[in-house]
Amino acid sequence: MKFPRLTERLLIAVPGIAMFLLVLFKLPVIWGLFLFSTLSLLAGYESIQMCTPRGLNSISRIFIAFFCGVSSYFIAVDHVMQIPALILPGAAVAITVLYSSGPDHSRRRMAGSAGLASLYAIGFGLMGRLFLNLGPGVVLVMLAICWVGDSAAYFVGVSMGKNKLMPRVSPKKSWEGFFGGLVGSVVGSLSVGYFTDIPLVPLIVLGLAGGIAGVYGDLFESALKRDAGVKDSSNILLGHGGILDRFDSAVVVAPVALVILHLFGIIT
Repeated sequence: MKFPRLTERLLIAVPGIAMFLLVLFKLPVIWGLFLFSTLSLLAGYESIQMCTPRGLNSISRIFIAFFCGVSSYFIAVDHVMQIPALILPGAAVAITVLYSSGPDHSRRRMAGSAGLASLYAIGFGLMGRLFLNLGPGVVLVMLAICWVGDSAAYFVGVSMGKNKLMPRVSPKKSWEGFFGGLVGSVVGSLSVGYFTDIPLVPLIVLGLAGGIAGVYGDLFESALKRDAGVKDSSNILLGHGGILDRFDSAVVVAPVALVILHLFGIIT
């Protein structure tokens, strides 16, 4: 039985996880915020590259990406600029698209670019906020939900998948992989959450809800990639594609985690 791109996935996954552990656990808190802002910046750049491949120069793309990073920072630190920060990526997209190409095709370009850039800016910003409020453990729980769930879905789907989940959006995803991934998400949540102060029941709920939300985020980005006619958002992460590909689940799990942890009284 063959598992495509497994070696490439491991080559980038192992040092990537090590980097996260180093930044979140060993370096000052500001480095954690810088990490999330940088990921948001890169995701913003990829969003523009994918949804608006023509009509924007490099300066415009960097301008949008910069505001995605700034937006994530203000969302994370609960600054007075937090509410304005929510619209910064979309506003930057609108200004640059209208300036560069006028009204022609602007609706589709702005909707895809602004929506995707804003989603990742908010998602990474909320990761930073949870990091500041509850420490690095909760971030690892979210990543475990996504990454263990994704790995479980991958192996179960390749070995057992027969019934397609949404073939028009992502032909390789199956219902068998979905349920395997859901189990993996709960296992990931419980395994990493054991080392945190989060109780058992919230961890199980977080694993289930996060696992479902993560699949939605993955399918959402897959639909945009299929419409754009690309396989990966970029090749920056080798076998994992780009930042959009690797964190498409995590940015959707972050707000779900915030809501669940608030409902259980763990975060206020």
